[in-house]
Amino acid sequence: MTQILYFLLVTVVGMAWGLADPSKPNIVLMISDDLGWSDMPWHDSLAIAPTLTALAESGTILDRLYVQPICSPTRSALMTGKYPSRIGQQHGTINAGEPWGLGTNETIIANYMSELGYAVHGVGKWHLGYCSWDMTPVRRGFDSFYGYYNGHETYYTKVTHTYFDFRLDTPGPKDTVNDKVLFEANNTYSAYLYAKQASQVIQEHNPDEKPLFLYFPIQSVHNPNEVPDNYFQMYEGIVEDEKRRTLLAMITAMDDAAKVVVDSLKTKGIWENTVFIFFSDNGGPILGIGNGQTNYPLRGGKYSYWEGGVRSASFIHSPMLPPAGVNTQLLHVTDWLPTLTFLGACGVYGDEDKCSGPKLGDIDGSNQWGAIRGSRSSSRTEFLVNIDQDANNSALRWHQYKLYKGNPGNGAWVPPPRINADLFRSQFTKHVEDRKRYSSDLDYVFAGPYDAQKIQLYDVELDPAETVEISKQNPDIVNKMLERLEYYMSRAVEPHNKPHDPNSDPSKFNGTWTPWLASC
Repeated sequence: MTQILYFLLVTVVGMAWGLADPSKPNIVLMISDDLGWSDMPWHDSLAIAPTLTALAESGTILDRLYVQPICSPTRSALMTGKYPSRIGQQHGTINAGEPWGLGTNETIIANYMSELGYAVHGVGKWHLGYCSWDMTPVRRGFDSFYGYYNGHETYYTKVTHTYFDFRLDTPGPKDTVNDKVLFEANNTYSAYLYAKQASQVIQEHNPDEKPLFLYFPIQSVHNPNEVPDNYFQMYEGIVEDEKRRTLLAMITAMDDAAKVVVDSLKTKGIWENTVFIFFSDNGGPILGIGNGQTNYPLRGGKYSYWEGGVRSASFIHSPMLPPAGVNTQLLHVTDWLPTLTFLGACGVYGDEDKCSGPKLGDIDGSNQWGAIRGSRSSSRTEFLVNIDQDANNSALRWHQYKLYKGNPGNGAWVPPPRINADLFRSQFTKHVEDRKRYSSDLDYVFAGPYDAQKIQLYDVELDPAETVEISKQNPDIVNKMLERLEYYMSRAVEPHNKPHDPNSDPSKFNGTWTPWLASC
């Protein structure tokens, strides 16, 4: 009842203030790259991110939003609403110069939002393939794209694998792309550039003609560890570990970019009719491949199927929604396509029983707007973590259980460097001892050699740190989940990965990574 009254009040006040029609909210989708579960202020008090923290705490923290364990698969799932194993995106990522990507037969979120009457702009990282121009953003529904095609690059020089990758793309005549390589961006920190471009998109947007969909997959905080010194100095005397200190400084720089976007929306007069979403594309990398991230107390990290690899630090905020604290509804990255297209078609206050949004075909996501705003429970009871035929592993979440078949990846628990190691060990040992009443079988607590048939089961609601393996105590649940995995395997295709193509050599294209094939 409280939320209904709030919605009515906002609607009436909005009309009195002359705000834009909330049936077509502006949408900002900000995605951080490689951010750890415990890297943001609502999980780690040492991170300085006042803008994102204020939005999260006065909005809704999405405590159980799950993503894929690595970049390209998450972005593919977001764009299509489909599990990566159905579209050949389940094994690794699309590397520089490889002639494959997200198939051009797939209709993606930019296409749908454009059809719903939105101005659609992308600022940041693509990482969905660029072997031909047809795979690039403005040939797939975006009105403009500013950023880089590959999976990572330097923050100042915009270089990956020796060559340059930074551009502004707009649609050209007769289905071509106006591709402007921005060599002048060299030596300017990327978060500044992305914030400036996003602000420019907002300033030039005409809200009287169309609402705005801003896809903002910022580079931060993927390696390499680079940040302006003024941010690094903010943590002097606070964080001793240099990697962790740099990582937190990069988060603060990212937060400043978010502030520029929010301030620009307010200056433009469209913030009150905006939905702002933030999440990470996967968990933070840990141990030898990490650059200061932590997912503690969750287990594992990027590349792994453990909670630390696939549970995303995330929130949603809108002046049109009441603060809702922590939302524990089960959500998956594939749900964003049907949820956001519902928003675009039916509005913030749309009735899901009367308005269904556009037809999206055979997708795996479901509209979760009611679960997010608190008007109904999540329609999800399960999701496929992944099936990777090449790696011979798979994983599934079903109700409160998570099942792994084969090797789920590095299963270490990595606390932030400031935690006393002896204290960590004693606390962890006590936690395991407390859990022995539930299971005395601790054989699989620490990752070891795996065969393709090795089964592990965890109750991730009761045991979110995945400390106690319970498959032997729950054979019926294991069998049920293996049946569900077989179903998803029946819908899977082989990975689409292809090896590096020498014809992509950037030296043939003025030293830049550029589409090199007529089709792929």
